[in-house]
Amino acid sequence: MRQVLRTERLGDGVNVVWEKDGKETTTYVSFTRLIDMRVNALDILDNPRSYGFDEKTGEVGFVAFCQPSWHRELQE
Repeated sequence: MRQVLRTERLGDGVNVVWEKDGKETTTYVSFTRLIDMRVNALDILDNPRSYGFDEKTGEVGFVAFCQPSWHRELQE
């Protein structure tokens, strides 16, 4: 599963941007499909780096990749 770099709302869904072979790749996912995958559309828009994209299945999932910088921010 590849980490989602960012997301942007587009029409009745979300563009999910992730990295493949060093290049950014964008995949459109409709709100209906996000609901089917049990993904909160508002959360993926607000916290895209907590999600991953499976290029084989085309599914998005909550994975909460560890972000060391978040730990440093909490300690400061």
